[in-house]
Amino acid sequence: MSRPPETAASARVGVVADSHVGEFLDRMPAGVAEALAGCDLILHAGDLSVPSVIDDLSRIAPVVAVRGDHDRLGALGLPEDALVTVAGRRIALTHGRRASPVDVAVITAHVAAGRRLAWNAGLHRHLAARFGPVDMIVYGHWHEPAIVRHGPTTLFSPGAVCPWGSLEGGRPPGRGWTGVADRAVRRYRRQLGADAMRPSVGVIEVGPEGLVPRVVPLG
Repeated sequence: MSRPPETAASARVGVVADSHVGEFLDRMPAGVAEALAGCDLILHAGDLSVPSVIDDLSRIAPVVAVRGDHDRLGALGLPEDALVTVAGRRIALTHGRRASPVDVAVITAHVAAGRRLAWNAGLHRHLAARFGPVDMIVYGHWHEPAIVRHGPTTLFSPGAVCPWGSLEGGRPPGRGWTGVADRAVRRYRRQLGADAMRPSVGVIEVGPEGLVPRVVPLG
């Protein structure tokens, strides 16, 4: 029998974020199971949207998940944050959403500038200060892959299973103010570039040398 991830000498951790199943996607893409095959543990950084996502991922490995802003507290009962230990390394898990005015300001600034801005250094400082001395912070929400070092901590976003969110599959913008917001978000996401808008998950190799994260594109 294999040792649990927290006491094993090494482990492979799958990372998923922003799957939005039952909301913008009908089901979890088949490529997710293939990308995460052989993982000892799976972390989901929020916006599952429906509980069945945990059931699907649990067929691959045990799952630790946190609540995103599209996850109803009563329906999923997920915590806002989680802290797991894998092969002696401490990994914090959170969705990564900040206050709504901050989200709006980021998107508005990108639309006004007409280009991608180096805005997320502030997000990484905020997360590092919030969790303190951990080896890695895994987050989602922004639908953009990132591997960034901040002092002794690595911050890792795997990107999103459903990167376009409410506009997935080329859905038309909504009506009224919803349509205005949809168009702004679409413009913002286009400015991130094609690679950032590819569906993806992540894998973290954990061993004596530390934690090595990588982004795994889907399809």
